[in-house]
Formats: sequence, C-alpha cells, structure tokens
Amino acid sequence: MLAAWVHGSLAQGPSGQDLVKRLNCQACHTLAGKGGKLGPNLDKAGQHLTSEAIKKILVHPHGGMPNFAYLKPEELEAVVHYLSGLK
Repeated sequence: MLAAWVHGSLAQGPSGQDLVKRLNCQACHTLAGKGGKLGPNLDKAGQHLTSEAIKKILVHPHGGMPNFAYLKPEELEAVVHYLSGLK
C-alpha cells in the first residue's frame, strides 16, 4: 500500500510552488515579500483572481509576460491551483 502511494505521488509531478520557482516567476513578481516589481504581487493572487482568470493570464499573457501554454496540462493546473490558493 505504501509503495502504491509513493509511486502515485511521484507520478503527479512537481508541485505548483516548485513550478513557480522553476519558472522564475519571482524575476518579475513579488512572492512572500521577495522578487521583482515589474509584474503584480502574487501574494494574494487567489483573493483577486479566479482560477479561470489565472489560467487565462498564463496561456494568453499581456505585456512582457512569457506564455506558459507549453506546460503540460497537469503542470499548468498545479501552477493555477497554487496561485489561486494564495489569499
């Protein structure tokens, strides 16, 4: 049973928080009081935006924000879930 749980958790891939770090979002956005000032502060993203709005911004960005449509669906959902939980 434990082996199945461990295997299942590994198959899920990186967490949204890990992806936000790997994607270097803090180069432009403040998160937990650290990071850039070019983009909006992400600390309360979920308080201001719905999950759908966050996803739309990630795949159809404006300004100089990079497009993250290349992410695997599960990675995109992990990032959306993480950001929408920041309240």
